[in-house]
Amino acid sequence: MKLRNAIGIDPDSSGCQRAFVKLDGSQVQQREYLATEEGMQSFIRWVKRQDDAIVAIEGSNGLSAPIEKALRDAEIVFYSFKPSDVDKFRKAVLGQNKNNKKDAESTARYAMALESQGKLDKCRRVWKADEELQGLTRWYAQKRKEATREVNRLWKLLRAVSVDLYLALGGRHPEIEISENVVQNEEILALLAAKPDIFEWKSLSEADFMQAMGNRNCKGRKQLLKEIQKVSKSFRPLSPAASLMIQHTAEQIILSRRQLTAIKKMLQCITKDNKAVKALAQHRGIGTLTAATLMAEIVDIRRFVRNDNLASYSGLVNREHKTGKNDKEIPSCYFNHRLKNAFMSAAGNYVHFNPDMHLAGYYKNLVKGGMKKTEARKRVARALVRVFFRELSSAAELDESDKVEQKERGNESDMANGPSRSDKVHSNISIQSLTENNTEGEKKIKREKQKKDVEAGTRLAPEKIPIF
Repeated sequence: MKLRNAIGIDPDSSGCQRAFVKLDGSQVQQREYLATEEGMQSFIRWVKRQDDAIVAIEGSNGLSAPIEKALRDAEIVFYSFKPSDVDKFRKAVLGQNKNNKKDAESTARYAMALESQGKLDKCRRVWKADEELQGLTRWYAQKRKEATREVNRLWKLLRAVSVDLYLALGGRHPEIEISENVVQNEEILALLAAKPDIFEWKSLSEADFMQAMGNRNCKGRKQLLKEIQKVSKSFRPLSPAASLMIQHTAEQIILSRRQLTAIKKMLQCITKDNKAVKALAQHRGIGTLTAATLMAEIVDIRRFVRNDNLASYSGLVNREHKTGKNDKEIPSCYFNHRLKNAFMSAAGNYVHFNPDMHLAGYYKNLVKGGMKKTEARKRVARALVRVFFRELSSAAELDESDKVEQKERGNESDMANGPSRSDKVHSNISIQSLTENNTEGEKKIKREKQKKDVEAGTRLAPEKIPIF
């Protein structure tokens, strides 16, 4: 195994500290770079002048995001280590106290030690999350929680100022004919925002109500206004503080809903050419939002060797727990909670919108057998992991084959240029790393080899072939 020099990088809020450690034992070269455009360009130029050194970073994302982006744009392979691992290595091997220069040197020496043991490749940062897709889906989830919190606050305020209005808008007042929950109706929210003092509703005419609700003549509007006027007879005067809280809460719910609508439209816009999102959204019950959330958290299906790995990362399987003679399985606490929520939501929608499919029957049988609905939905989500993994893997293989063909055509035209740092051997996506430890690929190769051996044997002994 050929060992290499190493470049260790310790990022901070303003830039990074790099240390260049050579195999010949010469003095470590230290330098600090700012995270500005000029600073990153200077850093990339210096890295490219080094022959084939290991580029190692302490941590990933976070403070190192500008450095990782610059390295990816320059198609430079880099490796990332957990800060805790680097800290343990520094204390155990180097025995040094902590500062930026020593952290950068420790990162470089840790990378060299891993390479000498053949363990460096697993730390290669091949996959990169789609920041826009991930940011929008996570922002949508956050805004949805905020909207739900504001709706619950509005219910509490209405109950405090008037129990009659609280029951009427919830469809539970025995004398008011409102058959459903209308507190989240856009017109009702507009009325509460425009006229937060419900005591004034006694003096409002039907035209005043219509104006406050946006002058939209929808079906059943007159009947709704009639019932609201009926219940307003029991209203009592409100304090200015209560009116202000109702007004701001209603306005906040309206704003949150508009933001959620805008995020949905943007997600549909940026995923219209995303093959992975389209592959998931073709299932009934799996909309663009759910499919986009799944892909934002999965990042790339090629990260996972088997569907079991994806299920474990999603928190849909248990882990082994052995203590003495006891051997059992317990739920894991370390998984992607956003991805699990997306899979659980997809499972619920899939069962609801596909009642004739076998997974819906599987869910019904589990519930009939006494299993809780949440656990049954988790089983369906585990089954969907297998389906989605198979479809996404097939789509990724097609994309990879297209990229390889395009690269081969480009290499044929540029063959005289010779190898460069951006060629296949230096690609940030290593095909070899994708198939490493892939037992399914090994079984396929073994089957093909056995088939070739059988064919070779039949060619050598044709007299043993039976004639029918």
